[in-house]
Amino acid sequence: MRKLLLFTLMLFGLMTSAQTSITNGNCKAQFKYAVNTQIMTLLPATAINFYDRSEGLVKEWYWDFGDGNTSREQNPMFIFNHPQGGTIVKMSPYRTVSLTVLTSDECKSFYSETINIMDGTIYEAPACQARFKYYQTAYDAEGGTASFQLTNLSEGDSLTYSWQFDNGKTSTEREPTVTFDLQQKERKVCLTVSGKNKCMDTFCDAVSIVDPNIPIVEPAKCYTGFGYTANYDIKTLVPALVLDFYSKATPEATEWKWDFGDGETSSEANPTHIFNFPLNIDPLADPNPFRKVCLTVKTSSGCIASYCETINIYMNTTPPVEPSANCHAWFKYYRPTDVISIPEVIPYKLVDASEGKVVSRIWQFEDGTTSTEAEPLVSFNFQKPTQKVCLTIYTADSCSSTWCEVIYVTEPKVDTVYSERPDVNVYAMRYKSSFPPQMSSCAGYAMAQVYLKDSVINASHYVWSNGIEGQEVKGLCPTQSYSVKALTPDGTIVSGTFIFNSDGTVTEVPINWYITGARDNWQVQYDLIDKNYTVEWRLCDGTLVRSDSIPLNSINCGTSQTNLILKDASGNVVYTENISLRSLATYLTTDQVIASTKLFPNPVTDVLNIQYSGSSLKELQIEICDISGRVVLVHNLSGVESGQQISLNVNSLRKGTYLCRMISGKQMIGVAKFSK
Repeated sequence: MRKLLLFTLMLFGLMTSAQTSITNGNCKAQFKYAVNTQIMTLLPATAINFYDRSEGLVKEWYWDFGDGNTSREQNPMFIFNHPQGGTIVKMSPYRTVSLTVLTSDECKSFYSETINIMDGTIYEAPACQARFKYYQTAYDAEGGTASFQLTNLSEGDSLTYSWQFDNGKTSTEREPTVTFDLQQKERKVCLTVSGKNKCMDTFCDAVSIVDPNIPIVEPAKCYTGFGYTANYDIKTLVPALVLDFYSKATPEATEWKWDFGDGETSSEANPTHIFNFPLNIDPLADPNPFRKVCLTVKTSSGCIASYCETINIYMNTTPPVEPSANCHAWFKYYRPTDVISIPEVIPYKLVDASEGKVVSRIWQFEDGTTSTEAEPLVSFNFQKPTQKVCLTIYTADSCSSTWCEVIYVTEPKVDTVYSERPDVNVYAMRYKSSFPPQMSSCAGYAMAQVYLKDSVINASHYVWSNGIEGQEVKGLCPTQSYSVKALTPDGTIVSGTFIFNSDGTVTEVPINWYITGARDNWQVQYDLIDKNYTVEWRLCDGTLVRSDSIPLNSINCGTSQTNLILKDASGNVVYTENISLRSLATYLTTDQVIASTKLFPNPVTDVLNIQYSGSSLKELQIEICDISGRVVLVHNLSGVESGQQISLNVNSLRKGTYLCRMISGKQMIGVAKFSK
């Protein structure tokens, strides 16, 4: 009886979590649902339409409706027959519906909701709950009675109490005492509570009478569990996951019984099991990617213990890849002032700034010419406003890397100025828009204007994401997103993004970003329209950091990967953007050298070397943070010159992953990740 009640409590605890989500990658299973009132049934039932709202390029769907029925459709409709209860037996109206999705990049995700199939609402915990505990206060062997004190643990507002005992007595006290005769060793007690909004709940428990003169023999205690690792040495004829299992038990186990959740069992202590993947060609095959593995052991003391764990059999299907050589191609460029040329030709100096010990390189230009020099001098025709340049490097450790960048040959020079007052350079982009009501194609119109607080700024060089230059743009398509950048008189680059709506209005992405900073230290800063949102930056090594600003050289990686990530209050990604030199109307000149740092060796054992390149710094603060962002080591320097190597003793750090942040003045000039 007590085990049954314990199971009921455990089930109730699981149901209070009405939603569950599990994923192993960058996809997310999710769904919505609505009652279909158009479906008529002979028996009492509810028809519910389910709508897939999963994130990612989903190629397969697996629905489980919680009553043994499943579906492989993307948006199924399912009829739930109402449970048939009685005056004594009350059937639960709740069903847990789950969706498992598989995307084209082999990401799997699981999501479930507990639904009231009577009305299609989501499960909600009752407003009041009846609960109690008890302890024995007296035992009278001569009188043949035992007394108990009841401790009320109920929850709810304005509760009233009704106690019922199996000897026919009742009570309305909050915590009554009750006396039973000794004819039965177990007696039944029920508590019913009533509260606001007609809330009512009942809880019953069996009260055990204990004779204090008889010593209690505690049952033998034992525990078991298991671990597992993927075995990549065993090759299978069909797609499968091979796992090596390792049992553990206290006291030591003498017998083992494994159940792998797919009909197979084993009596070995440390078995190896092959989980075959579900075959899509077989309509009767189980597509569920989860298997419940259970281990039951008998220990040397004769005690029996069990442990179960649910395993996603699609995990770890790819053997570990050996770490590849580390190198990264990159270059800088500027217009030399000591080179004389005709007006129709614009000279550029290219500088190889790649990471790694480069043994050879090749430059490739749009006109088909190439160069193998480290710092070639090239000439571009002024009539072609952009030139694409690619650099491929080969290092001594057999690593190769390619970096391509578009050089804006005839773009105006942008000389940004950093203001000592951060509230001065708070710019925002605003829009005027329209859409002809009789049109159904891409006929939208928008005009952008830069504002400094509430005043319009006479900005120049408006450039739209579709290549149109100027404040106005036409041919906008409904539901599509568009971005625009402009240059303010003080040299700040202001950006804005919006979604064009079919009624001619625009929905602004709640962030504007702009470029500021000293001439040798470009900083990307942002202004949030809605403070409930947060911004994260993706560094070149993939690390995500949260900061009010970020050095441009920390995120300018030359890839198409997004480096600005906007999240809402719930942590959902609502907008991303890739900010790089090629997306800005700017280029480097001889006196505009981006500060950069390099860490080695990585991983480090005792001493971390930091190589700094850039303008001279009066002061430099180096902060070492753990992966949670907590500062664990600080080192201050003064008079740092370009090319200087800084040695930092990190022997006191524990093994793990760390961030190295370099700050000069009040600006962060570099962020890098290393491990120990």
